[in-house]
Amino acid sequence: MNYSTPDFPLRLEIELVSDCNLKCTYCPRHLVNELTGYMTFDLFKKIIDESAIHPSTTLVLHRRGESMLHPQFNEMLNYVSGKFKEVQMATNATILNPDKYQSIINGLDFLSFSLDTPERFNITRLPAKYEKVEAKILDFLDFNQGRVRTQASMVKTAETTEDMCKEFINIWKDKVDRVRIYEEHSTDGNFGSLINPREERKPCMMPVYEMLIYDNGIIARCNHDWDSDGMGDVTKNTLQEIWHNDKYKNLRWQHLEQKLFDPVCSTCDSWYPEIGNQDTGEVIEK
Repeated sequence: MNYSTPDFPLRLEIELVSDCNLKCTYCPRHLVNELTGYMTFDLFKKIIDESAIHPSTTLVLHRRGESMLHPQFNEMLNYVSGKFKEVQMATNATILNPDKYQSIINGLDFLSFSLDTPERFNITRLPAKYEKVEAKILDFLDFNQGRVRTQASMVKTAETTEDMCKEFINIWKDKVDRVRIYEEHSTDGNFGSLINPREERKPCMMPVYEMLIYDNGIIARCNHDWDSDGMGDVTKNTLQEIWHNDKYKNLRWQHLEQKLFDPVCSTCDSWYPEIGNQDTGEVIEK
């Protein structure tokens, strides 16, 4: 397999906010204390300015929190406008309002809405109310007119039936460009672990594909590295320096040789056997 490391990450995930206004029952947030951070605009600009010389990099503007909570959300989206081949974001849509619409159109190419079926939404996505969130999304879709690609996303838990999955798909398949249903993870306290682990372990592509930057500048291994010492600190080193440091090189060696002793990766079942493909759950494209 091709496990070579590009000069710069092909995908860069930036956590604008680690704080969140919801307490979703299946979110790993409850396993981590004090996720209340907001990235400074100066740090954000530093990251974007270094990354912009690599315009083929895909930029992702979310992770452990709700990005739209950031008081400079519009300015951040306007700052990245036109600098990357694709900019993506996920949101719980509870504070999706018309004052953000134009910045979303300017800055994003793809926006995912984190939802649930109507009868479960008010139980799992506390304290949000389905009717209000659905109305916000439909209003944005009417304004958007297909300019930003959209997705409706749902977590499949042990309580989720196939009928619920079909219902969710039927509700959203004609309203958005993509519907995704993904497996719940981390229920045992190990980030990235699935209820039904995959038997054949393969090298995960994340260490040679994506870099994740938390709100305080700490570099994480991937989206399943919720609370660790990280791979480096962008307030102290450049992204380029961190991407090629000894800690990253060692992690890549562990994956390639399948000798995983890294405390995060060794307990994770949500590894990516191919770039952009976790090979779990279900995706329905238009």
